[in-house]
Amino acid sequence: MNKKKVIILVVALVIIIAVIICLVLFFNKRAKYVYDVVQVSDVKYNVINVDNRSGVIDENGNVVIEPTYNVIQIPDPSKPVFICMSDYNTETKEYQTKVLNEKREQILTGYELVQAIPNETTSDGVPFEKTALKYKKDGKYGLININGKEITDPIFDEISSMTYKEGMFLVKQNDKLGVINQKGVYVINPEYDNITADNYYDVETKYQKTGFIVCKIEENGYRYGYINYKGDVVLKPEYSEVERVTELENEKNVYLVAYKDGQAGLLRNKKLILNYEYEDISYNAYNNMFVVQRNGKQGIVDTNGRTKLDTKYTDITFGGVYVNLKEDGQSKVVDLNGNEITNGYISNMPTKDGNHGIVYGEDEIYKIIDNNGNVVVDKNYTYIEELDNNYFIVANYNNNGVIDLTGKSVIDLRYSSILKLDGTEIIQANDASTNTISLINKNMEIIANMDEAEIEVEDNYIKLYSENEIKYFDLTGKELNAQEVFPNHELFAKKIDNKWGFVDKDGNLQIQNEYDLVTEFNKYGFAGILVDGKWGVIKEDKSIILEPIYELDNISPEFIGEYYRIEGWYGNDYYTNEVENESDTNMEEGDNILSESNDDKEESDNTNILQDN
Repeated sequence: MNKKKVIILVVALVIIIAVIICLVLFFNKRAKYVYDVVQVSDVKYNVINVDNRSGVIDENGNVVIEPTYNVIQIPDPSKPVFICMSDYNTETKEYQTKVLNEKREQILTGYELVQAIPNETTSDGVPFEKTALKYKKDGKYGLININGKEITDPIFDEISSMTYKEGMFLVKQNDKLGVINQKGVYVINPEYDNITADNYYDVETKYQKTGFIVCKIEENGYRYGYINYKGDVVLKPEYSEVERVTELENEKNVYLVAYKDGQAGLLRNKKLILNYEYEDISYNAYNNMFVVQRNGKQGIVDTNGRTKLDTKYTDITFGGVYVNLKEDGQSKVVDLNGNEITNGYISNMPTKDGNHGIVYGEDEIYKIIDNNGNVVVDKNYTYIEELDNNYFIVANYNNNGVIDLTGKSVIDLRYSSILKLDGTEIIQANDASTNTISLINKNMEIIANMDEAEIEVEDNYIKLYSENEIKYFDLTGKELNAQEVFPNHELFAKKIDNKWGFVDKDGNLQIQNEYDLVTEFNKYGFAGILVDGKWGVIKEDKSIILEPIYELDNISPEFIGEYYRIEGWYGNDYYTNEVENESDTNMEEGDNILSESNDDKEESDNTNILQDN
């Protein structure tokens, strides 16, 4: 091998090694920033509240922690880690805490304090950060994971959750704020006076791509900037105000309205697409346009900053693809290209197929027209809303119905309200005069009528129920039996001769039909039984857990053992075995707690935990 080939091989080898090192460093750095938002579906432990004292029960209704504490936090209800608090100190605004396991043994010792971190915007309803706990040592705070492994040293003055950013934490150090993730990695260094999430929501990623509005206090006042969800500085903090256009769903581009010297500009990422010369900039999601105001006059620009209508109007409002303008005291209607509309309509909402429009005139009457302007439906409707398959909800003042594209009535104009159930193909129609709920499928066929009914929409089924009957449907409207809805259950509620009991999968009566009303057995194996207006509890092995003693304002209560669930705020539910129903009292207490001032937030967060899941 000659010298030249050797040199080439050596150079090539060096390049390969360098590339490998760069890749390793890149992925190691990336790995530090990547984390999973934990989802809790297997709930094994719940808080109980008896005589204003908190404890813990397991999924079988057994008392794990006696209700003797002021507050109990369960950061991850699938795991036996219980933060028990008592003796609240009004000066330090902290409880005396100890962490217990399911054997009531103290764990996570060696700290002055260990607490879960309340978070109102979690993805699974559990009101805490589930992967990390806050601990206090030598007067400073740090993070540990739920198994007790330290994530950070105790170097922070404060640690709290980051609203709309589950898995990230707002930290204070030397009177400055920053953000770390659940791995303890800085996403934003602690150098700001205020940090808030921009609340951007995407259906697929939820709040994962929410960025941060940051603030520094300078000699000339508050100065705002913007940092994206990756921690990259998009705008330095040099603006008097910064807002993200959260309605504009665009993963590649972040649109920001920023103010300098009282004037607003529009940026797409770091690029300025509208100069700082406007008093106001607002976004219209339906038309994907911005209304801008300069010198008291309004105009329209598109998302590329191109002018669609000059700023010369005193007022601009959108009516679908029409724009209502006021200029020099005169009103007119134009399309998005500025062409004047003279057909008498002030609004035109195109249908999903683009072949028709729902129009609205100054006479406050809705009509449907085709693309040639011919009126297809004109029956003095005071409201029209498109459904699917060329069906439309219509209203004549307080009476609602459904028509097809020809104007033919397919659902009588007699309901007090009609709405589409989100995530389903089902329409719910309510008749207030008879307190009846009707369910209608996509073919406009009524599939159920039920008086004095309530409705629940779950991930894979719809439950329509009253004191007299229960019906289940899939999301397309196909009626299901209880065995199809709960395939893992052994017994199912059934009404026989006006009394309720339970049958097996073959329809054989296993628990006598002697109850006025029952619930289905829940995932814990408990069902409610109603006799003479009072609820008790039965287990799937047919044993009576509790004779009927509870008077509850709920036709489908949830039980674990002898305990029934109270619905609190923000998923802060708990169970109790108190004979009198105190749900209204506790809801009011929760409401008062939530309305406390920011100065009392830590106390508020801790107190509100009394109602946790």
